[in-house]
Amino acid sequence: MNDKNEWVIVAHGVKKAYREGEQTVEVLKGVDLSVRAGELLAIVGASGSGKSTLLHVLGGLDSIDEGEVVVAGMAVHTLNEVQRGQLRNKKLGFVYQFHHLLPEFIALENVAMPLIIRRVDEKQAKQKAKEALEALGLAHRLNHLPSQMSGGERQRCAIARAMVTKPACILADEPTGNLDRQTASSVFDSLVSLAKSHGTACVIVTHDMELAARCDRTVTITDGVIVEH
Repeated sequence: MNDKNEWVIVAHGVKKAYREGEQTVEVLKGVDLSVRAGELLAIVGASGSGKSTLLHVLGGLDSIDEGEVVVAGMAVHTLNEVQRGQLRNKKLGFVYQFHHLLPEFIALENVAMPLIIRRVDEKQAKQKAKEALEALGLAHRLNHLPSQMSGGERQRCAIARAMVTKPACILADEPTGNLDRQTASSVFDSLVSLAKSHGTACVIVTHDMELAARCDRTVTITDGVIVEH
């Protein structure tokens, strides 16, 4: 479990722009953001404000133009693509609005995949995947394909996959955005409960202010910068 005073992600002066034809669109204009171990942080903001871009930058999925992002003590912008991939696999978990489960694999295999990529013994990987799925109430779905599960079950399966490596931080982009209100609340509870039990930090991009209010802290991204609440 991580020390509560430890910073798992620190972003300082982060700038990111995209080219759109002849124009340069500045999305992040000097973002400063720090996330403590075990903290649940919600990022809110208007559509197109840069929430998802920020999440991708924090996860090393997008490069930055200026500033720095440090994940688990490692400066992401100094790493090559292979090293960034290793950092993501070992220190981060990702949950998206759509589950991105592999349709041809059962739940157990989908959740075991990050461990198998890490070259964990397959039997051990599947045991850890089984435990992660059981912790999310999916003991009865271990051998089901994504097409055989409900939307909420698929999203819980995606959370189990993100959690199975016991990452320092989960980065979740609208993790309940594709679900009805009741299912969204239930899935969110599952994510929060599991994160708290493992001491895992969570950075959750959401448009749902009710869910954001249940996090430890909420920040708003406005005009490319972070505003603390």
